[in-house]
Amino acid sequence: MLLNINGCASHPRQSIDLQEYLKNFIGKSSTTIQQDLNLRSLGFQVARTPQKTSDQLIYTILRPLSIPIPMVSNVDMRGGSVPIQSGNLSGNSYDLNFNCKVIFKLKNDIAESIQYEGKAC
Repeated sequence: MLLNINGCASHPRQSIDLQEYLKNFIGKSSTTIQQDLNLRSLGFQVARTPQKTSDQLIYTILRPLSIPIPMVSNVDMRGGSVPIQSGNLSGNSYDLNFNCKVIFKLKNDIAESIQYEGKAC
């Protein structure tokens, strides 16, 4: 008996190097960053408006990932695949949401550095 399992996952590629792009905002005020930085126009999904504290400006980038559920098939006598039902599945993929926090460290309301937190950075 031959058992054939097929599956794949892909991660959307961004056409811009985010870290290089964000370096342009070092030395800028938090107001300027909020006015000029538009992550959505760069193709990123953003959770909400940025969070601001006295020493941080935080953007949350969402990275949804859809992992297809593998197609399980059994090879019949003629070499053709016969699909096997593998339970009652509500969809054909697992949907995961990863995020990346882009944290501008502020001093006197000026960005001094950038930190990244999360599995999707």
